[in-house]
Amino acid sequence: MTKQTMGFAYAFQLLGYWVWKTASEQGNKVITKKTVDKILDQYISDLFRNVYYKVYREMTEKERQFVQAMVKIGRPKGKAQEIGQKMDKKPGYISVYRRKLIDDQIIMPASYGYVQFMLPYFDRFIEEQIMLDEF
Repeated sequence: MTKQTMGFAYAFQLLGYWVWKTASEQGNKVITKKTVDKILDQYISDLFRNVYYKVYREMTEKERQFVQAMVKIGRPKGKAQEIGQKMDKKPGYISVYRRKLIDDQIIMPASYGYVQFMLPYFDRFIEEQIMLDEF
C-alpha cells in the first residue's frame, strides 16, 4: 500500500479508506494484495477527481507542457535535456519550470539531470489529459 501512495498523505488516507471499506464489506479481517488490487481503479479515479484535476487546472500552460513532455518521454524518469527537446526549448527556459514544479511538489529530482513525478499515478492522469486535449 505504501508503494501505491508514494508517500502522498492524502493518497494513503484514500487508499486506506477504500481498502478498509472493501475488506469490511466482505467480512475480511486480513488485508491482502488482492484486496488492494480490487479497489485500485476506484482509488485512482478518486485521486484524479479529488486532487489531480485541480492541480492540473491550476498549472500554467507552460507547466502543463512540461509535465506532458515528461510523459511523452515514456519512462518514469525524464532527463531535463530530453524534456527541453520535446518542448523545443533551451535549458535555461526548462530550468525555470523544472524549479517551479519541484517547489510545487509535483516533480522531484530523481538523479543528476533527471526528474520524476512525486504524485502516484500522475503520469497516467497526464496521459489522459493529453488524449482529451487532442479532441
